[in-house]
Amino acid sequence: MEQKKSVWTIILAIIITAIIAGGGVYLWQDQPANEPISYSTAEVSTVSTGTRLFDWTVEGLENMALECGSEHTEGYFKNLVETYKDTSLIHYAFEYNGKSQNPTAWGISLLPNLMGYSSLDEFQNDFNVCAVGGLYPTRMNGDWLLFESSCGSGYSDDSGLPIGCDEVKKVVEPTIEFN
Repeated sequence: MEQKKSVWTIILAIIITAIIAGGGVYLWQDQPANEPISYSTAEVSTVSTGTRLFDWTVEGLENMALECGSEHTEGYFKNLVETYKDTSLIHYAFEYNGKSQNPTAWGISLLPNLMGYSSLDEFQNDFNVCAVGGLYPTRMNGDWLLFESSCGSGYSDDSGLPIGCDEVKKVVEPTIEFN
């Protein structure tokens, strides 16, 4: 009788262990990758991601600041460029799925908040682009800085088709959230 009880105890322990381990594996597989943002494409676009190294230069940042009228102390941008040396931006390109005019893609890029910006004004003061084109600093949190590309000047080829970039941006931009 005692031996039968031990066998059932062992069987029960094996079953419970299998359920716990199996459930843990299921939960692990069911979780999405640890992405810094979430968004919805509402099936109007496909998304591709990639990375590129931080490539702003001291001279380029100084010229942007001059053009936008921001002031910085001597050597400030040298420190900023050194802080981001060997850091990668994560880029998301959203491509419009329907028939449209060019441009058909809209993009965002994320950079870790290594400078410790605590306000959007601070972030924009260092990275704002006052000329047409480029990546515009639009959002941030304690961990990430988010830049958005522009869709251009509103050129139309008179085809009557929507401009793909604008269509994607209208759908995706309001859904972006930091994770």
